[in-house]
Amino acid sequence: MYLQIDGIDYYAYTAAHVINPTFETIVFVHGTSMDHSVWALQSRYFAYHDYNILAIDLPGHGHSGGDALNRVEDYAAWLVEMMQQADGQCFHLVGHSMGALICLEAAAQYGQSAPTLCSLSLVGFSYPMTVTPVLLDAARDNPTEAYSMMTQWSHTSAIGGEPNPGFWSAGSQMSMMENSRPGTVFTDLTACNNYQGGPEAIEKTSCPMLFISGVQDKMAPAKLARKEADNNSNAEIVMLPRCGHSIMSENPDGVRDSLRHFITKSKND
Repeated sequence: MYLQIDGIDYYAYTAAHVINPTFETIVFVHGTSMDHSVWALQSRYFAYHDYNILAIDLPGHGHSGGDALNRVEDYAAWLVEMMQQADGQCFHLVGHSMGALICLEAAAQYGQSAPTLCSLSLVGFSYPMTVTPVLLDAARDNPTEAYSMMTQWSHTSAIGGEPNPGFWSAGSQMSMMENSRPGTVFTDLTACNNYQGGPEAIEKTSCPMLFISGVQDKMAPAKLARKEADNNSNAEIVMLPRCGHSIMSENPDGVRDSLRHFITKSKND
C-alpha cells in the first residue's frame, strides 16, 4: 500500500493487504540503502498472527518517492507523520541499524500522543553509530566499494551457512544496495555518523524497549547495545549467536522469536 505525505507516495508492505482496525500495528524500518524486503521473514509471520504490518520503504528508498534525507531526526519526523496517517490505535516500532536510530528518535518525538506507542525494538543498534572515514569516503566516491565493505562486514560468512535453503544473504544485500538510488548510501551513512540525539531520545522514551544484537556484529558492536540496555530499567536485550549485523537473514528465527515474545508482552491490553 502507499501512504501520501505532502503529495509524495511512500510505500509500506502489508503482507495481508488489509489494515484491520482492531489489530495492533508493527512498523518495520530498514537500514542504510536497503528496503522493506529485509523484514520479509519476520513481517509475514506477524501479518498472519493478528497484527497489522507496515514494512516501510524510507523516502528515496525502494518503492517510495522523494529523496533520501540528511538527518536521522528528519527521517524520524517523517516516520511520525506516516504513523499518524496510518490507521491504528497501538504501534510497535522495529528498526534495524540506521532504522533503529530512526525508530528511537521517532519514539522520543512521538511521546505519549495517541495512537499509543506500545513498544520499541532496536535491532543491530549501537550508539554512537560512528562510520569509519574509509567507508564514508568510499560511499561518496565509489559506492560499489562501499557496498562490498558493508556486505562483508555485515556477515559472519560470505560463502554459505545460510539458515534458509537456496538463499544467499550476502549476495542479496549486495544486489539490493547496487539497486539503490545514486547518493543514497553516502546520505544515509552521513546521517548515522552525525546523529547525536541518542541519550536524550532514550531518556524521553518510556515504552518498553528491546535490543536485539548479533554476537559477532562488527558494524554495531553488541557491547554498545548491552550498555544502553543495562542502564535502562524499561529495556531488555537478546544476544543472538552465529550472526553479525545482517541479523534478520543470518538468524531469522531468532529475531522473529525475540520480537514475538517481547511484542506479545507489550500489547496494549
